[in-house]
Amino acid sequence: MSWTHRDRVLAALNHEEADRVPIDLGGCFSTGLFFTSYGPLMEFLELPYEKKSLPRPRRTAVLDPILLERFDIDTRFAGLGAYEGDQHEIDEDTFLDEWGVTWKKVGDGPYMDEGGPFTDRPANLQDLEDFAWPDASNPGYFRGLSQRVTELRKDDHCVILNLRYGIVHQGMFLRGFAQWLKDLYKNREFMCVMMDAIADYWTQLAENALAEVNDDVDVIYVGDDLAMQQAPLFSPDIYRELIKPRHQRMLAPIRERGIKIVYHSCGAVAPMINDLIDIGVDAVNPVQTSANGMDPTYLKEEFGDRISFWGGIDTHSVLPFGTPDEVRAEVQRMVSIMGKGGGYVLNSVHNLQPDVPPANIVAMFDEARTFKP
Repeated sequence: MSWTHRDRVLAALNHEEADRVPIDLGGCFSTGLFFTSYGPLMEFLELPYEKKSLPRPRRTAVLDPILLERFDIDTRFAGLGAYEGDQHEIDEDTFLDEWGVTWKKVGDGPYMDEGGPFTDRPANLQDLEDFAWPDASNPGYFRGLSQRVTELRKDDHCVILNLRYGIVHQGMFLRGFAQWLKDLYKNREFMCVMMDAIADYWTQLAENALAEVNDDVDVIYVGDDLAMQQAPLFSPDIYRELIKPRHQRMLAPIRERGIKIVYHSCGAVAPMINDLIDIGVDAVNPVQTSANGMDPTYLKEEFGDRISFWGGIDTHSVLPFGTPDEVRAEVQRMVSIMGKGGGYVLNSVHNLQPDVPPANIVAMFDEARTFKP
């Protein structure tokens, strides 16, 4: 069989082995290069490039096809456009998004949220009722999307449609991280009304996007962090009671079309992997193997016949501080464990930061292309 890029990724998500493990770079919001990492890599490879980032608040680079072809990458990114109307500049480094959340750029680093419309104020249901929720049909989201996907579909790569933040992230931006967590326990009614409003918006946005692309994408990427380095952000019981039913409703339009779903959550997410399987997730990303309970052998043995893994190459120590030989050894280890029987797409654990030497990035992707366990 002659394997196409698309075939490889879909085989992995169907728990089948291909000619090699599929590789992702920049196909998802969290699998690319931070913009300050992109230039040094392209210069190291002596490739021409243009400095361009994804729309704010993200600061990941738009990757030139010449780089993706150099590494024989199997995936291609498709994303929504920027909201038209309710965003505006505050100053050169600060802007207000369509949710009323303020974002400020920190030096050459990322944009950080500085508070939303419900931050630092009591939980008030009337505030939620009076709030001007963003329009999930805003034309800016979809302008040119169909054409971009049609162009990507002309070749044999796996096309990934990236959707917006979910109810966890967006709720934290609106309410503030600490207060959002307190609301799960102390302001349950307020929290449920807010999550329902976000879930309604997200579900309509997903349906609108799928209609635009005619279902002509292979994978949908969604992100909603559930965990930290040592443990989940909240108890699994809270997840099952309050968040999981809404996640299930949000993913329903995608499942109905039979499109594969990659779910992003950093950290020690293992206690909720069975729940992600329940709601129809096909692969979990970024597989933060340095987090508590995220040993790859355990994950593969416990869940590997029911969910795939997407990521896994360590960004805490191996990629930033290892030698190229140590990076190649880590790739071999992960492919041997995670790739057995399919169910693995290789990428770094989250976007590559400027502390990762270009030689190590090259070692990771070159080894992934050629290694046969």
